[in-house]
Amino acid sequence: MLFTNMVGVDLGTDTLKLRDRSGEKFMEIRNMIAMRGSKVLAIGDEAYEMYEKNPVDVRVIRPMVNGVIAYSTDMELVLTDALKKFTTFSQKSAGICLAVPSQVTPVEQRAFFNVMNSTLSPGRVHLVDKGIADAVSIGLPVLSPSGHMIVNIGADTTEISVLSDGKVIIGRTMKEGGLKLDEDIATMVRRKFNISIGMKTAAQLKNNLAFMINGPRLEQKVFGIHTLSGLPKSDMIPALAVSVSVLGTIDRIVDEIRSIVDRGDHRVSFPVEVRFAPADDVWTSTAYGRETAYVAVHMYKGTPHESYFADLEAVLTSVGGRPHWGKLHTRDRSYL
Repeated sequence: MLFTNMVGVDLGTDTLKLRDRSGEKFMEIRNMIAMRGSKVLAIGDEAYEMYEKNPVDVRVIRPMVNGVIAYSTDMELVLTDALKKFTTFSQKSAGICLAVPSQVTPVEQRAFFNVMNSTLSPGRVHLVDKGIADAVSIGLPVLSPSGHMIVNIGADTTEISVLSDGKVIIGRTMKEGGLKLDEDIATMVRRKFNISIGMKTAAQLKNNLAFMINGPRLEQKVFGIHTLSGLPKSDMIPALAVSVSVLGTIDRIVDEIRSIVDRGDHRVSFPVEVRFAPADDVWTSTAYGRETAYVAVHMYKGTPHESYFADLEAVLTSVGGRPHWGKLHTRDRSYL
């Protein structure tokens, strides 16, 4: 059934995202709630401002844990508040497309339905696999028979999905994400600099300093509690220390991606060659009118190559790639 008022919802552990059907309206808020007893003090970004500053009689929590609903009543309150701010129409006229992790259990799936149906009239909730939702949002041809891999590093989980023909062929949900990176950074600062910092400070270090390859050598001043004296202390934290601290978690994510790629049965025995060229004005040139990156893939003579070349061609043409003169390809006149 097609709804005139359709809202896409992503219940993330850290943030809640909403988007209307036209794509013109978008809202992102923190998926947090602050309560004293049964009284709601703040929701969303206001609750996040209280995080790590709250007195002992105030709890500030995330209703989602590891990508699934852990506190259904709190999640209902956050979602209802977000929908009221986002929509200008009656909630009863709205349909919801909810992005859910690939590997949710039936019990976890029912929790998503229960929370949504408490906010909307029954029958208007549609669960969509997060891998499919991510691919649609970035413009990938999800209905294509060619394979596409989507890696979404969230707050508590990392979703790895391989898509083809509008379906998730392979799905993995790792219980590691951005919050684990924050923990890695906080642990490093405590051990190397003898300063205890909060997760909000660790997240700032991650967002401002962390890099994987040849990043700028920046520094950031942090304030915390000295682990030995218990007194306030500040120090400059270098980008290299922050980046090295997260490598263990990143390596585990990359290893999981590599294990999925290895299931594709492509045994690549020849290096992939990449080079770059500036745009030129020679109309017979492959770089005519645009800056160009050349990607050349090879297989030794006599080695089965059809499947490997076909999968790579699908990836390269999806970003506007053109075949080089005289090279093997399957493009027809209409494409060229």
